[in-house]
Amino acid sequence: MNSTEWCPVCCTRHEGRRDCPGALLATGPERHAGRVAVEAGGRTEVYGVLIAECRELWRARVLTYPNMLWSVPGGRGALKFVGDTPQDVELQGMDYIRDHCARREIKILEEGVSIDSVSTIPGAPNPEDDAVQAPIGGKDPRLLLNLSVRFGEEKATTSAVTSDLSKNGLFVATDKPLPKATTVKLLVELYEFTIPLVGKVVWSTPHKRGSKPAGMGVQLISPPTMYLRHVRQLSKESETS
Repeated sequence: MNSTEWCPVCCTRHEGRRDCPGALLATGPERHAGRVAVEAGGRTEVYGVLIAECRELWRARVLTYPNMLWSVPGGRGALKFVGDTPQDVELQGMDYIRDHCARREIKILEEGVSIDSVSTIPGAPNPEDDAVQAPIGGKDPRLLLNLSVRFGEEKATTSAVTSDLSKNGLFVATDKPLPKATTVKLLVELYEFTIPLVGKVVWSTPHKRGSKPAGMGVQLISPPTMYLRHVRQLSKESETS
């Protein structure tokens, strides 16, 4: 086997059979890493990298958000990249996405930052620990806006709506809120985009309180540039109106 072929066992590319790392089953949680927004087929899509520990190694998988994993030729399994560190496999996955876009003449609109890969290194500071201390929205104005959103701990599958949002956080109106301090994955429908976000639940209530619906307040962790840009645009439109 040469390094341009995809191994049917591990679904990575390597030189020979002795280099095969095996099935590469995750031994830790799979986390979101780098991502890009692209213009493909007349619509905007988001491609991203998922990373996970595999015993002493790390693996990366590539997906089209929200949940379409990229497969090796022939569809025998999800293509993977393997390395010694989370940064290594994230870089391999992002390079593959960029090469894919170049070969197919897909326009990259912007690249998002890595959310989780740095915080998974033992001893590294965890940005989530600091984020949860800040109040939702901080001093930034909140926009009273109902947007479709999906959320979940492992996958964003539960449907809900926002009742307000800012560049630092949002309120998800739902009768199935997650507990306080839970890390939550979100997919927010904003303009024609589906934007993936990660946040921490800073308060949660399953019951309506006065005019406030049941739901949860979420402090966002490293929100991507695409989200921040659209929130700024919405703020300008609100001020104008």
